[in-house]
Amino acid sequence: MPQPIQELDPDFYISYNYPIDEKTKKVSSQSEKALYTFVEYLYDKGFAASIRPGDPTHLLIFIKLSPYKFIEEAEKDLIKNYEFGVTAKDDEFSARIRIIYQYLTSTKKLGGCGIVPGQAPYEEVVNIVPVTSAFDESRIVEDLKDTFTRPELSANQIKRTYGVQIALYFEFYKYYIYWLFGLSVLGIFQYFKKSKTYSLGYTFLNLLWGTFFLAFWHRKQQYLVNLWGVQNSHLVEEHSLELAEINERFEPQSSYLHKNNTEGFRFVKQLFFIPIALAFAAVLISYQLGCFFIEIFLTDLYDGPGKSYLTLLPTVLISVFVPILTIIYNLVTSVVIKLEGHDTQVSENQSVLIKAYVLNFLTSYAPLLITSFLYLPFAHLVGPHLGDIQTTISTYVGENRFYAKYLTKLKSQKEFKINQGRLNAQFFYFVVTNQVLQAFLKYILPLLITKVVKLYQTKVQKKPQLQTSADDPYEARWLQNVRLSLDLPEYVVDDDFRSVVLQYGYLILFGPVWPLAPLVSLIFAVVFFKLDHFKLFNGNYFKPPIPKRVDSIHPWNWALFLLTWLGSIVSPVVTAFYRHGTAPPKTMGQFALDNASVNISSSAKLVLLMLFTEHAFLFLSYILYNLSELFKSGVEWENDFVDNDIKLRHDHYSKHVKPTIKVVNVPAWNEFTVDSTLDFTPPSAVEPVDDVAAEKLPSKKQGYSTSTQASETTVHSRSEQARVIAEKERLLRERQAELARLEKRKPEDSSATNSSAEYNRLNKDKDASDSIIEAKSDPNSKKHYSTIDNNTHVSDGNNKEKTGTDKTTHTNELLQGSSQLPPAPNDKSATVDTNKYTTHSENAAKAGERAPGGAGLASAAAAPPSKKEKEKEREQQFDTNPAPAKENKSGIKNSNAPATEQRKALAAGDDKFNGNSDTQVEKDKSSSGKGSNSNSKSSKSQNGDKSSGADNDESSSKTSETDSQKEPKRKRSGLKKLLNKI
Repeated sequence: MPQPIQELDPDFYISYNYPIDEKTKKVSSQSEKALYTFVEYLYDKGFAASIRPGDPTHLLIFIKLSPYKFIEEAEKDLIKNYEFGVTAKDDEFSARIRIIYQYLTSTKKLGGCGIVPGQAPYEEVVNIVPVTSAFDESRIVEDLKDTFTRPELSANQIKRTYGVQIALYFEFYKYYIYWLFGLSVLGIFQYFKKSKTYSLGYTFLNLLWGTFFLAFWHRKQQYLVNLWGVQNSHLVEEHSLELAEINERFEPQSSYLHKNNTEGFRFVKQLFFIPIALAFAAVLISYQLGCFFIEIFLTDLYDGPGKSYLTLLPTVLISVFVPILTIIYNLVTSVVIKLEGHDTQVSENQSVLIKAYVLNFLTSYAPLLITSFLYLPFAHLVGPHLGDIQTTISTYVGENRFYAKYLTKLKSQKEFKINQGRLNAQFFYFVVTNQVLQAFLKYILPLLITKVVKLYQTKVQKKPQLQTSADDPYEARWLQNVRLSLDLPEYVVDDDFRSVVLQYGYLILFGPVWPLAPLVSLIFAVVFFKLDHFKLFNGNYFKPPIPKRVDSIHPWNWALFLLTWLGSIVSPVVTAFYRHGTAPPKTMGQFALDNASVNISSSAKLVLLMLFTEHAFLFLSYILYNLSELFKSGVEWENDFVDNDIKLRHDHYSKHVKPTIKVVNVPAWNEFTVDSTLDFTPPSAVEPVDDVAAEKLPSKKQGYSTSTQASETTVHSRSEQARVIAEKERLLRERQAELARLEKRKPEDSSATNSSAEYNRLNKDKDASDSIIEAKSDPNSKKHYSTIDNNTHVSDGNNKEKTGTDKTTHTNELLQGSSQLPPAPNDKSATVDTNKYTTHSENAAKAGERAPGGAGLASAAAAPPSKKEKEKEREQQFDTNPAPAKENKSGIKNSNAPATEQRKALAAGDDKFNGNSDTQVEKDKSSSGKGSNSNSKSSKSQNGDKSSGADNDESSSKTSETDSQKEPKRKRSGLKKLLNKI
């Protein structure tokens, strides 16, 4: 005999829609196929299932997850917990239910089953309900007796069965009751004082109570969530989908824009809801004001028949309108929620709660605000206009109407009196009468509705009932309790939170109106706390809730703070208005504060009072919240997420991250010691002398300039001159090192011996002004050399000797500590005798010797580059010329083009190139010389060499260009020689 289903300990039951055709009394083949597919899918996902009938149109599918699959899902959950610092262990019943439900309902992208009630592809699934002890046999009377006689209700038991969120609600409610006890004692003392209402001292104590309650609850909440190990659990719930998407499309370096990054867009959509909320608030406030005026007319002005019944009309109107407006508001809210596109159910629920609280706030506190700030201060202004009101009613109603004489029967101005106790009566209604109504609606009406609906379905509708004769007798009673839960609503703990927060708002906003309100609220709170516990464990009110894991009571902590902040403004003002009793009505005046029936007429005093209390609350809250961090418990320090995260990151990155900073080692610093550092010349004072005028030197012009005046550089001291000399020396050494490096990079291959012989032969036969270049290689990769004319011929030997002598003299004088810089080589306007700018002073020479490395500078600078270095440099200029090519008049590009193209043009024997026009040849060669010079400059600039040593090459190139223009015949012969050799 198989075991009863309740003894198999199922995890959930799934309410599955399985309709029967009324005509054929059978189930359609499509429904049978869908059921088979669904059950097969459950088994594929690791579930075992057993089916029982639920009602004539629904099935109960009891499911149990296999142990191996649960262990796998629990391990995933623990890993996610570890990622965000959650230390709770999944060893409780509520944790098992939560993990399995998450596995059932999460999307396939997250590794779940994707079974969401009412959504495709399993629309037939109506509900997924956990199987708990609520389905066990119980009686309401016995459960009530057990609940009220139990000395203390343990939140740990609730946490183990129904999860952290519900347990946190009961802990908050219990903590609120403890604090209400202290406020009740203060209220009792205040009530028996002479000024028992609207006491300014009690108002401040009430605000202090609210401020300290919020701060201490924050500390209590942090202790509880750390004790239960659920700290930072909201991060796991909020980022589960985001983590899956990140793992799916991993980026080595995070970018700002993501395809699915919707946080910013969601925030913009939430901002668009503000006008919608304001519109609904305007409609509700307008309707409340209309009902308020009707109530004032019927209670204070109307003097006709049926007055006692007609005064209930505004209440009826409010009671009918508010639910209708709430339904419309919720429909609009649901559309907005869908447009916002929340990633998780937690985020969506919080958005719904925040939007719903706007309407709850207005419906709960707007009547008291209207009475406090509109009716009591300014109702006396209506008295002088009673005749106008009567005339207006007669005009619009008409005298022939049978009820016209009743509506126009108003009190006289002498009979009109303001209801001074209206605010007290309204506050008593919300604190006492409304609480009694809430107790009836929450704890008695649901039981009555269940009985009435059952009788209506069986006696009036004659609805077919399920045949239960085939049930196993050991399962029959337990299955009956499960079937009764099909029609019950789902338990929402936020509804209970809302009731507690609304009661807190009445006390913090209007507590000074009646000091006994905390005592009455304490009595109701104790009773409701017991009944909430009874309602949760008894299976006659709700379906068993799904356990949820949270780390705060958010967003209700925001609502509590908002109410306390508003209370710091509203409560002192109401007390200041009526703390000496309601002021006598003023029959004349306008709608202004100085004409209001209040005990404060100075607007400045009123504003100062509001600013003082509001800022004092904010300042005290800030202080208390920060001081509360000093009282962290040991378990909070152990679970500190920031410290754990820093430790984990340090351990991980210390093994993988290595510095990539380039460190430049200067060996000279290793020679310094403590003794050598302290061996310095102490500063000494001398007699003041007159400042010597600064010496002005013309400096090199950088780039091209059209100015005819040389720029000047001011040298203020000999140390500055030494610094310039040292800089010249450093640049020269860099230039020599670069030339040596280029020599080492000269390619060598296996045919070096043959190439060397060819190179030596050409070196012997070539002219003094020619250079050896590398020609094309043969198919065996053997190198061949050729010569090329460098076009540096001169016609006058004396001129050449003079030019070389001047250049050598100029270089030596520049590098031997001269105090003035020569003009730039390409500055034609500054072509003057270099001796004019050379200063052979003894002081300048000594300054050059004192400069770092100054010794031997003149000898190093005077040595010109070797012939081999010049040839190597010119070959590089010719082969790697980056300057853009320009066409000459003959159509042939000048030497700025690559060398291979020039060789092809020459080899082809272009007529334009080999023409008899001497002028054309001269222009081509002149252009080639300039291009080489430009290329040389570009190459040196790329290597970081911007020293004055480059000026020698520019001067040589310029001299070659000038000499080539003077002797076209010699250039023509050199070009023909180049053609023959190529």
